[in-house]
Amino acid sequence: MLPDFALLFIVLAPGLAALIAGVFQKYVTDTGAMVITTGTVGLAGILSVIQLFMFAFGGGVAEAVHTAAPAAGDHGAAVVAPVQHIITLLNWMDVGQFQADWALRVDAMSIVMMAVITGVSGLVHLYSWGYMSEDPHRARFFAYLSLFTFMMLMLVTADNFIQLFFGWEGVGLASYLLIGFWYTKAAPNSAAIKAFVTNRVGDFGLALGIMGVFVVFGSVEFEPVLSAIRENATVTPLALAEAAPIRELIVPFLGLNVPALELIGVLLFIGAMGKSAQFFLHVWLPDAMEGPTPVSALIHAATMVTAGVYLVCLVSPIYEYAPFAAGMVTLIGAVTALYAATVGMAQNDIKRVIAYSTCSQLGYMFFAAGIGAYQAAMFHLFTHAFFKALLFLGAGSVIHGMHHEQDMRRMGGVAKFMPLTYAAMMIGTIAIIGLGIPHTSFGFAGFFSKDAIIETTFAAGSNGVSFGVLAFIFGIVAALLTSFYSWRLIYMTFHGPREDSIPAEAHGHDDHAAHDDHGHDDHGHHGDPHESPLVMLIPLGLLSLGAIFAGFVFYDSFVGHHQAEFWAGAIYNAADNTVLADKYNVPEWVFWAPLFVTVTGFLIATFTYFFNRGFGAKIAASGGPLHSLFANKWYFDEIYNATFVKGTSWLGGFFWKTGDKRIIDGFGPDGVTSLVRWGSRRLSAMHTGYLYHYAFVIILAALVFGAVIFWRVGGAG
Repeated sequence: MLPDFALLFIVLAPGLAALIAGVFQKYVTDTGAMVITTGTVGLAGILSVIQLFMFAFGGGVAEAVHTAAPAAGDHGAAVVAPVQHIITLLNWMDVGQFQADWALRVDAMSIVMMAVITGVSGLVHLYSWGYMSEDPHRARFFAYLSLFTFMMLMLVTADNFIQLFFGWEGVGLASYLLIGFWYTKAAPNSAAIKAFVTNRVGDFGLALGIMGVFVVFGSVEFEPVLSAIRENATVTPLALAEAAPIRELIVPFLGLNVPALELIGVLLFIGAMGKSAQFFLHVWLPDAMEGPTPVSALIHAATMVTAGVYLVCLVSPIYEYAPFAAGMVTLIGAVTALYAATVGMAQNDIKRVIAYSTCSQLGYMFFAAGIGAYQAAMFHLFTHAFFKALLFLGAGSVIHGMHHEQDMRRMGGVAKFMPLTYAAMMIGTIAIIGLGIPHTSFGFAGFFSKDAIIETTFAAGSNGVSFGVLAFIFGIVAALLTSFYSWRLIYMTFHGPREDSIPAEAHGHDDHAAHDDHGHDDHGHHGDPHESPLVMLIPLGLLSLGAIFAGFVFYDSFVGHHQAEFWAGAIYNAADNTVLADKYNVPEWVFWAPLFVTVTGFLIATFTYFFNRGFGAKIAASGGPLHSLFANKWYFDEIYNATFVKGTSWLGGFFWKTGDKRIIDGFGPDGVTSLVRWGSRRLSAMHTGYLYHYAFVIILAALVFGAVIFWRVGGAG
């Protein structure tokens, strides 16, 4: 493991770079801000990758594992006590029983995430030198990128739930700033607000889950909480008098008595659903495409959307003993994988196709975690970062070369103008569809990780794990659809003749094109596509290497025979969780099923969009119910707008007009002032200024007074 100063640099330096580039951009200039942020994050990325290789292949991990705790076998629950290194920076909170340090926790999971985050972010920074070269606000953009990177690093190196929540919310803020980077335009603003509000729903669940952790365990530190679950320790919740073993503990919630671990697991997963754009809380992710394309690569490949998967795997002891919560993770993940794949087939915006593929691939990760194959989920997270960043940056290169055109219907024949970008996109496509030959070492990155998920899911379903069979079926179908829409993108974009017949209002442009000056490469004027500059191609080349080799190189460490030594207790599997071992014993057809559906999807796409290029357009033009359903994203936006948006608007209007205006104001300040005004008008009407009016009142008052005196005296007599 790297020395402490190097670890501190990896985590803290991007935040300092963001501060300098953002606050002092007037003094450092755009170029200075770009150099500082790119250099800092790039160096952090190099150190993180070195650390990952040291941890995986340096030989010190296995020794540390055996000295820390005994292993349960090649494929079983690896370690009781995780191997980790804690760097305490300061005592952050100390109030009564509540204590939380600000510390960095470095273990196998955080090492993997640090390499993914800083590695991809460094390449995105470099790529942005070319992509954002026309933008007049480059310093602000690079400051946001580095801020995003810093917040994500704080999230994955947190040593307690409160610190994790700080990074979690920081990532949400940074994503809001990046998605809405072009804040003078309506669409990016709306997309940023949509992402922010949708994530607030999930974050509310996460906050409740963290509160539940503190109430049940009396601590928010990861190790005391997770070790108590691993050891089935007896705990006494703050609100209850009776102690009980944590796995049997029942707590009251909304009038019901529920298992404590189930409640915490469900609440934490709601937070993960929002951040990782899972079914029901997925609607923000496609709209996030309104931000610059490098932002899409950063958010959708290596950072924000993977935070939910990381959280579920981080607290694996909870889900090992919370079968309902784990089943919920499996079900939502499986449904998301299939749903997003169906929608991706019918999209025409190149970035939205890749966005929905992200949503689908995240579904794979979640249902893998749900069935207990956390190692496979993290492996797919790792490989996915390479090929998804490659696809997004490749799409950005196409958009750049096509003068900011995003509609694939207006593309075609781009391969001959952009051969290097085409090669990179082909590599990314082959990686995401998981092309490889079972029982061999031949395969791209996605083959090793996605097939591991498919195999473990079948094994889990055979062992009776909740929704395991459903997840396997949905995963196989989603793999077929993934192959289809991935090759559809390749054929529509890079092959065939140029298509210029689509009306202008039917296609989108990257808002990058809408900015003031477009001097380089004659941008702003449509013409033949052109290859991107070298500064954009270098990241594509490096990511291509990861998309090809990452799966093969790290397979044995992540999910193979040495996974116990690699994860070193950072991931926990219960004694009866043997899915990683069982994946070697599934029927032979299970190994070959992913390849079969992948080839099938390729053949369908080739027939529809290569040999019969107009056939797909005819299907879309026919407007069939199934195509309309997929093209309109299953009408989720319309449903949410009709229910939540309009419903909330009506409810707010009702309480404002009836509750606030009529009742509170009507009987409160407005009512009192109206009564005073009414009384004052009546009293002022009596002051006419005529003497005989006053004399009449005096005489009338004297008569009334005399009558009262006479009545009282007469009554007394």
